[in-house]
Amino acid sequence: MKQQIIQVYNKHYKKLLIIPALLLILSLLVITNTYIKTGDYIYRDVSLTGGTTITFSSNISVSEMENLILGTVPDTSVMSLSDNTGKQTRLIITTKSSPEIIKPELEKILGYELTDENSSMEFSGSSLSNDFYNQLVRALIFAFILMAFVVFFVFGESMKIKVYCAILTLICARLTFPSSRFLNAIIIILGILFFVYGLYLSKQKKDYYYLLASFLAFIIFLIFPVYFVILPIGILLILIYTFVSVPSIAVIFAAFADILFALALVNLLGIKISSAGIVAFLMLIGYSVDTDILLTTRVLRRKNESVNSSMFSAFKTGITMTLTAIAAVGIALIVVYKYETVLNQIFSIMIIGLSFDILNTWLTNAVMIKWFVEKKHG
Repeated sequence: MKQQIIQVYNKHYKKLLIIPALLLILSLLVITNTYIKTGDYIYRDVSLTGGTTITFSSNISVSEMENLILGTVPDTSVMSLSDNTGKQTRLIITTKSSPEIIKPELEKILGYELTDENSSMEFSGSSLSNDFYNQLVRALIFAFILMAFVVFFVFGESMKIKVYCAILTLICARLTFPSSRFLNAIIIILGILFFVYGLYLSKQKKDYYYLLASFLAFIIFLIFPVYFVILPIGILLILIYTFVSVPSIAVIFAAFADILFALALVNLLGIKISSAGIVAFLMLIGYSVDTDILLTTRVLRRKNESVNSSMFSAFKTGITMTLTAIAAVGIALIVVYKYETVLNQIFSIMIIGLSFDILNTWLTNAVMIKWFVEKKHG
């Protein structure tokens, strides 16, 4: 029976890529629909759009308060805070409206004046929130680009191409955070070191030309940082990874799919992402590559072992890691869920992302690595 399953898998394993491919298409459709409706790829909460947050003591239920407040101030959300016994103690009102609009309406509903003694109020302007949001998105992009390079550096075979990619990655780092003097100082030092090492590795004239072209671009963007150039450089790096190292692009694609699938599901659920949510996606990049690197390392560096045996060995270790992480985060979510803190969103996104990681690691990445090894070794 076991041998029959292995034979069927060996014959039809490539067809398993249809499942993540369909999910990829659906995810892109969901995210595109969100962009058409809102002008952004996510639903942003007050911390990322600007607005007002008011916290006060109340026994009014969340649903009742929503019915009362939404009739006068649209685009407002209501959350509750509870004590250790589960009893509601406070309500949190968040809205894009200014305090001058929401406070009088809320006082009419409550029947008393909101003061510093019985409530707390926070207001952030839209420009400040947008700047904060843009910085978080830049950090997310940079983290992904850096992760992709590290994966390529580990699994890529050509050291000369690694040097070119390192210089291009440093350009992306410079363009992502142009105002950080400390980071730019590190970038300059690393850029010079990689350039010198590239000269040492270069043996032919074309090697010098490629290296000089990369370093010239590095110098130009050090002096004239242009943010939109990150996209074409990022695409160029992905193309290099794809044609030079299939194992690298398999890991990178699996990590990208984890984020994309999680983002699509979050949008479907209508969750408004806060700054904590962006941080959760940053954390997900690190978590998602663990099992992918484990699988790829086991298969590529196997000795006297079949591909299937290496994959199964990696699966036993990897699935234990992932399920343990999901269980730990799930228990933490259950504990803090009733308190309506930012941890709720972080833990929820982590659980969603780690669940998709099981699919992307053991279908997408595993199939691509098996396909690559069998093609390479005939």
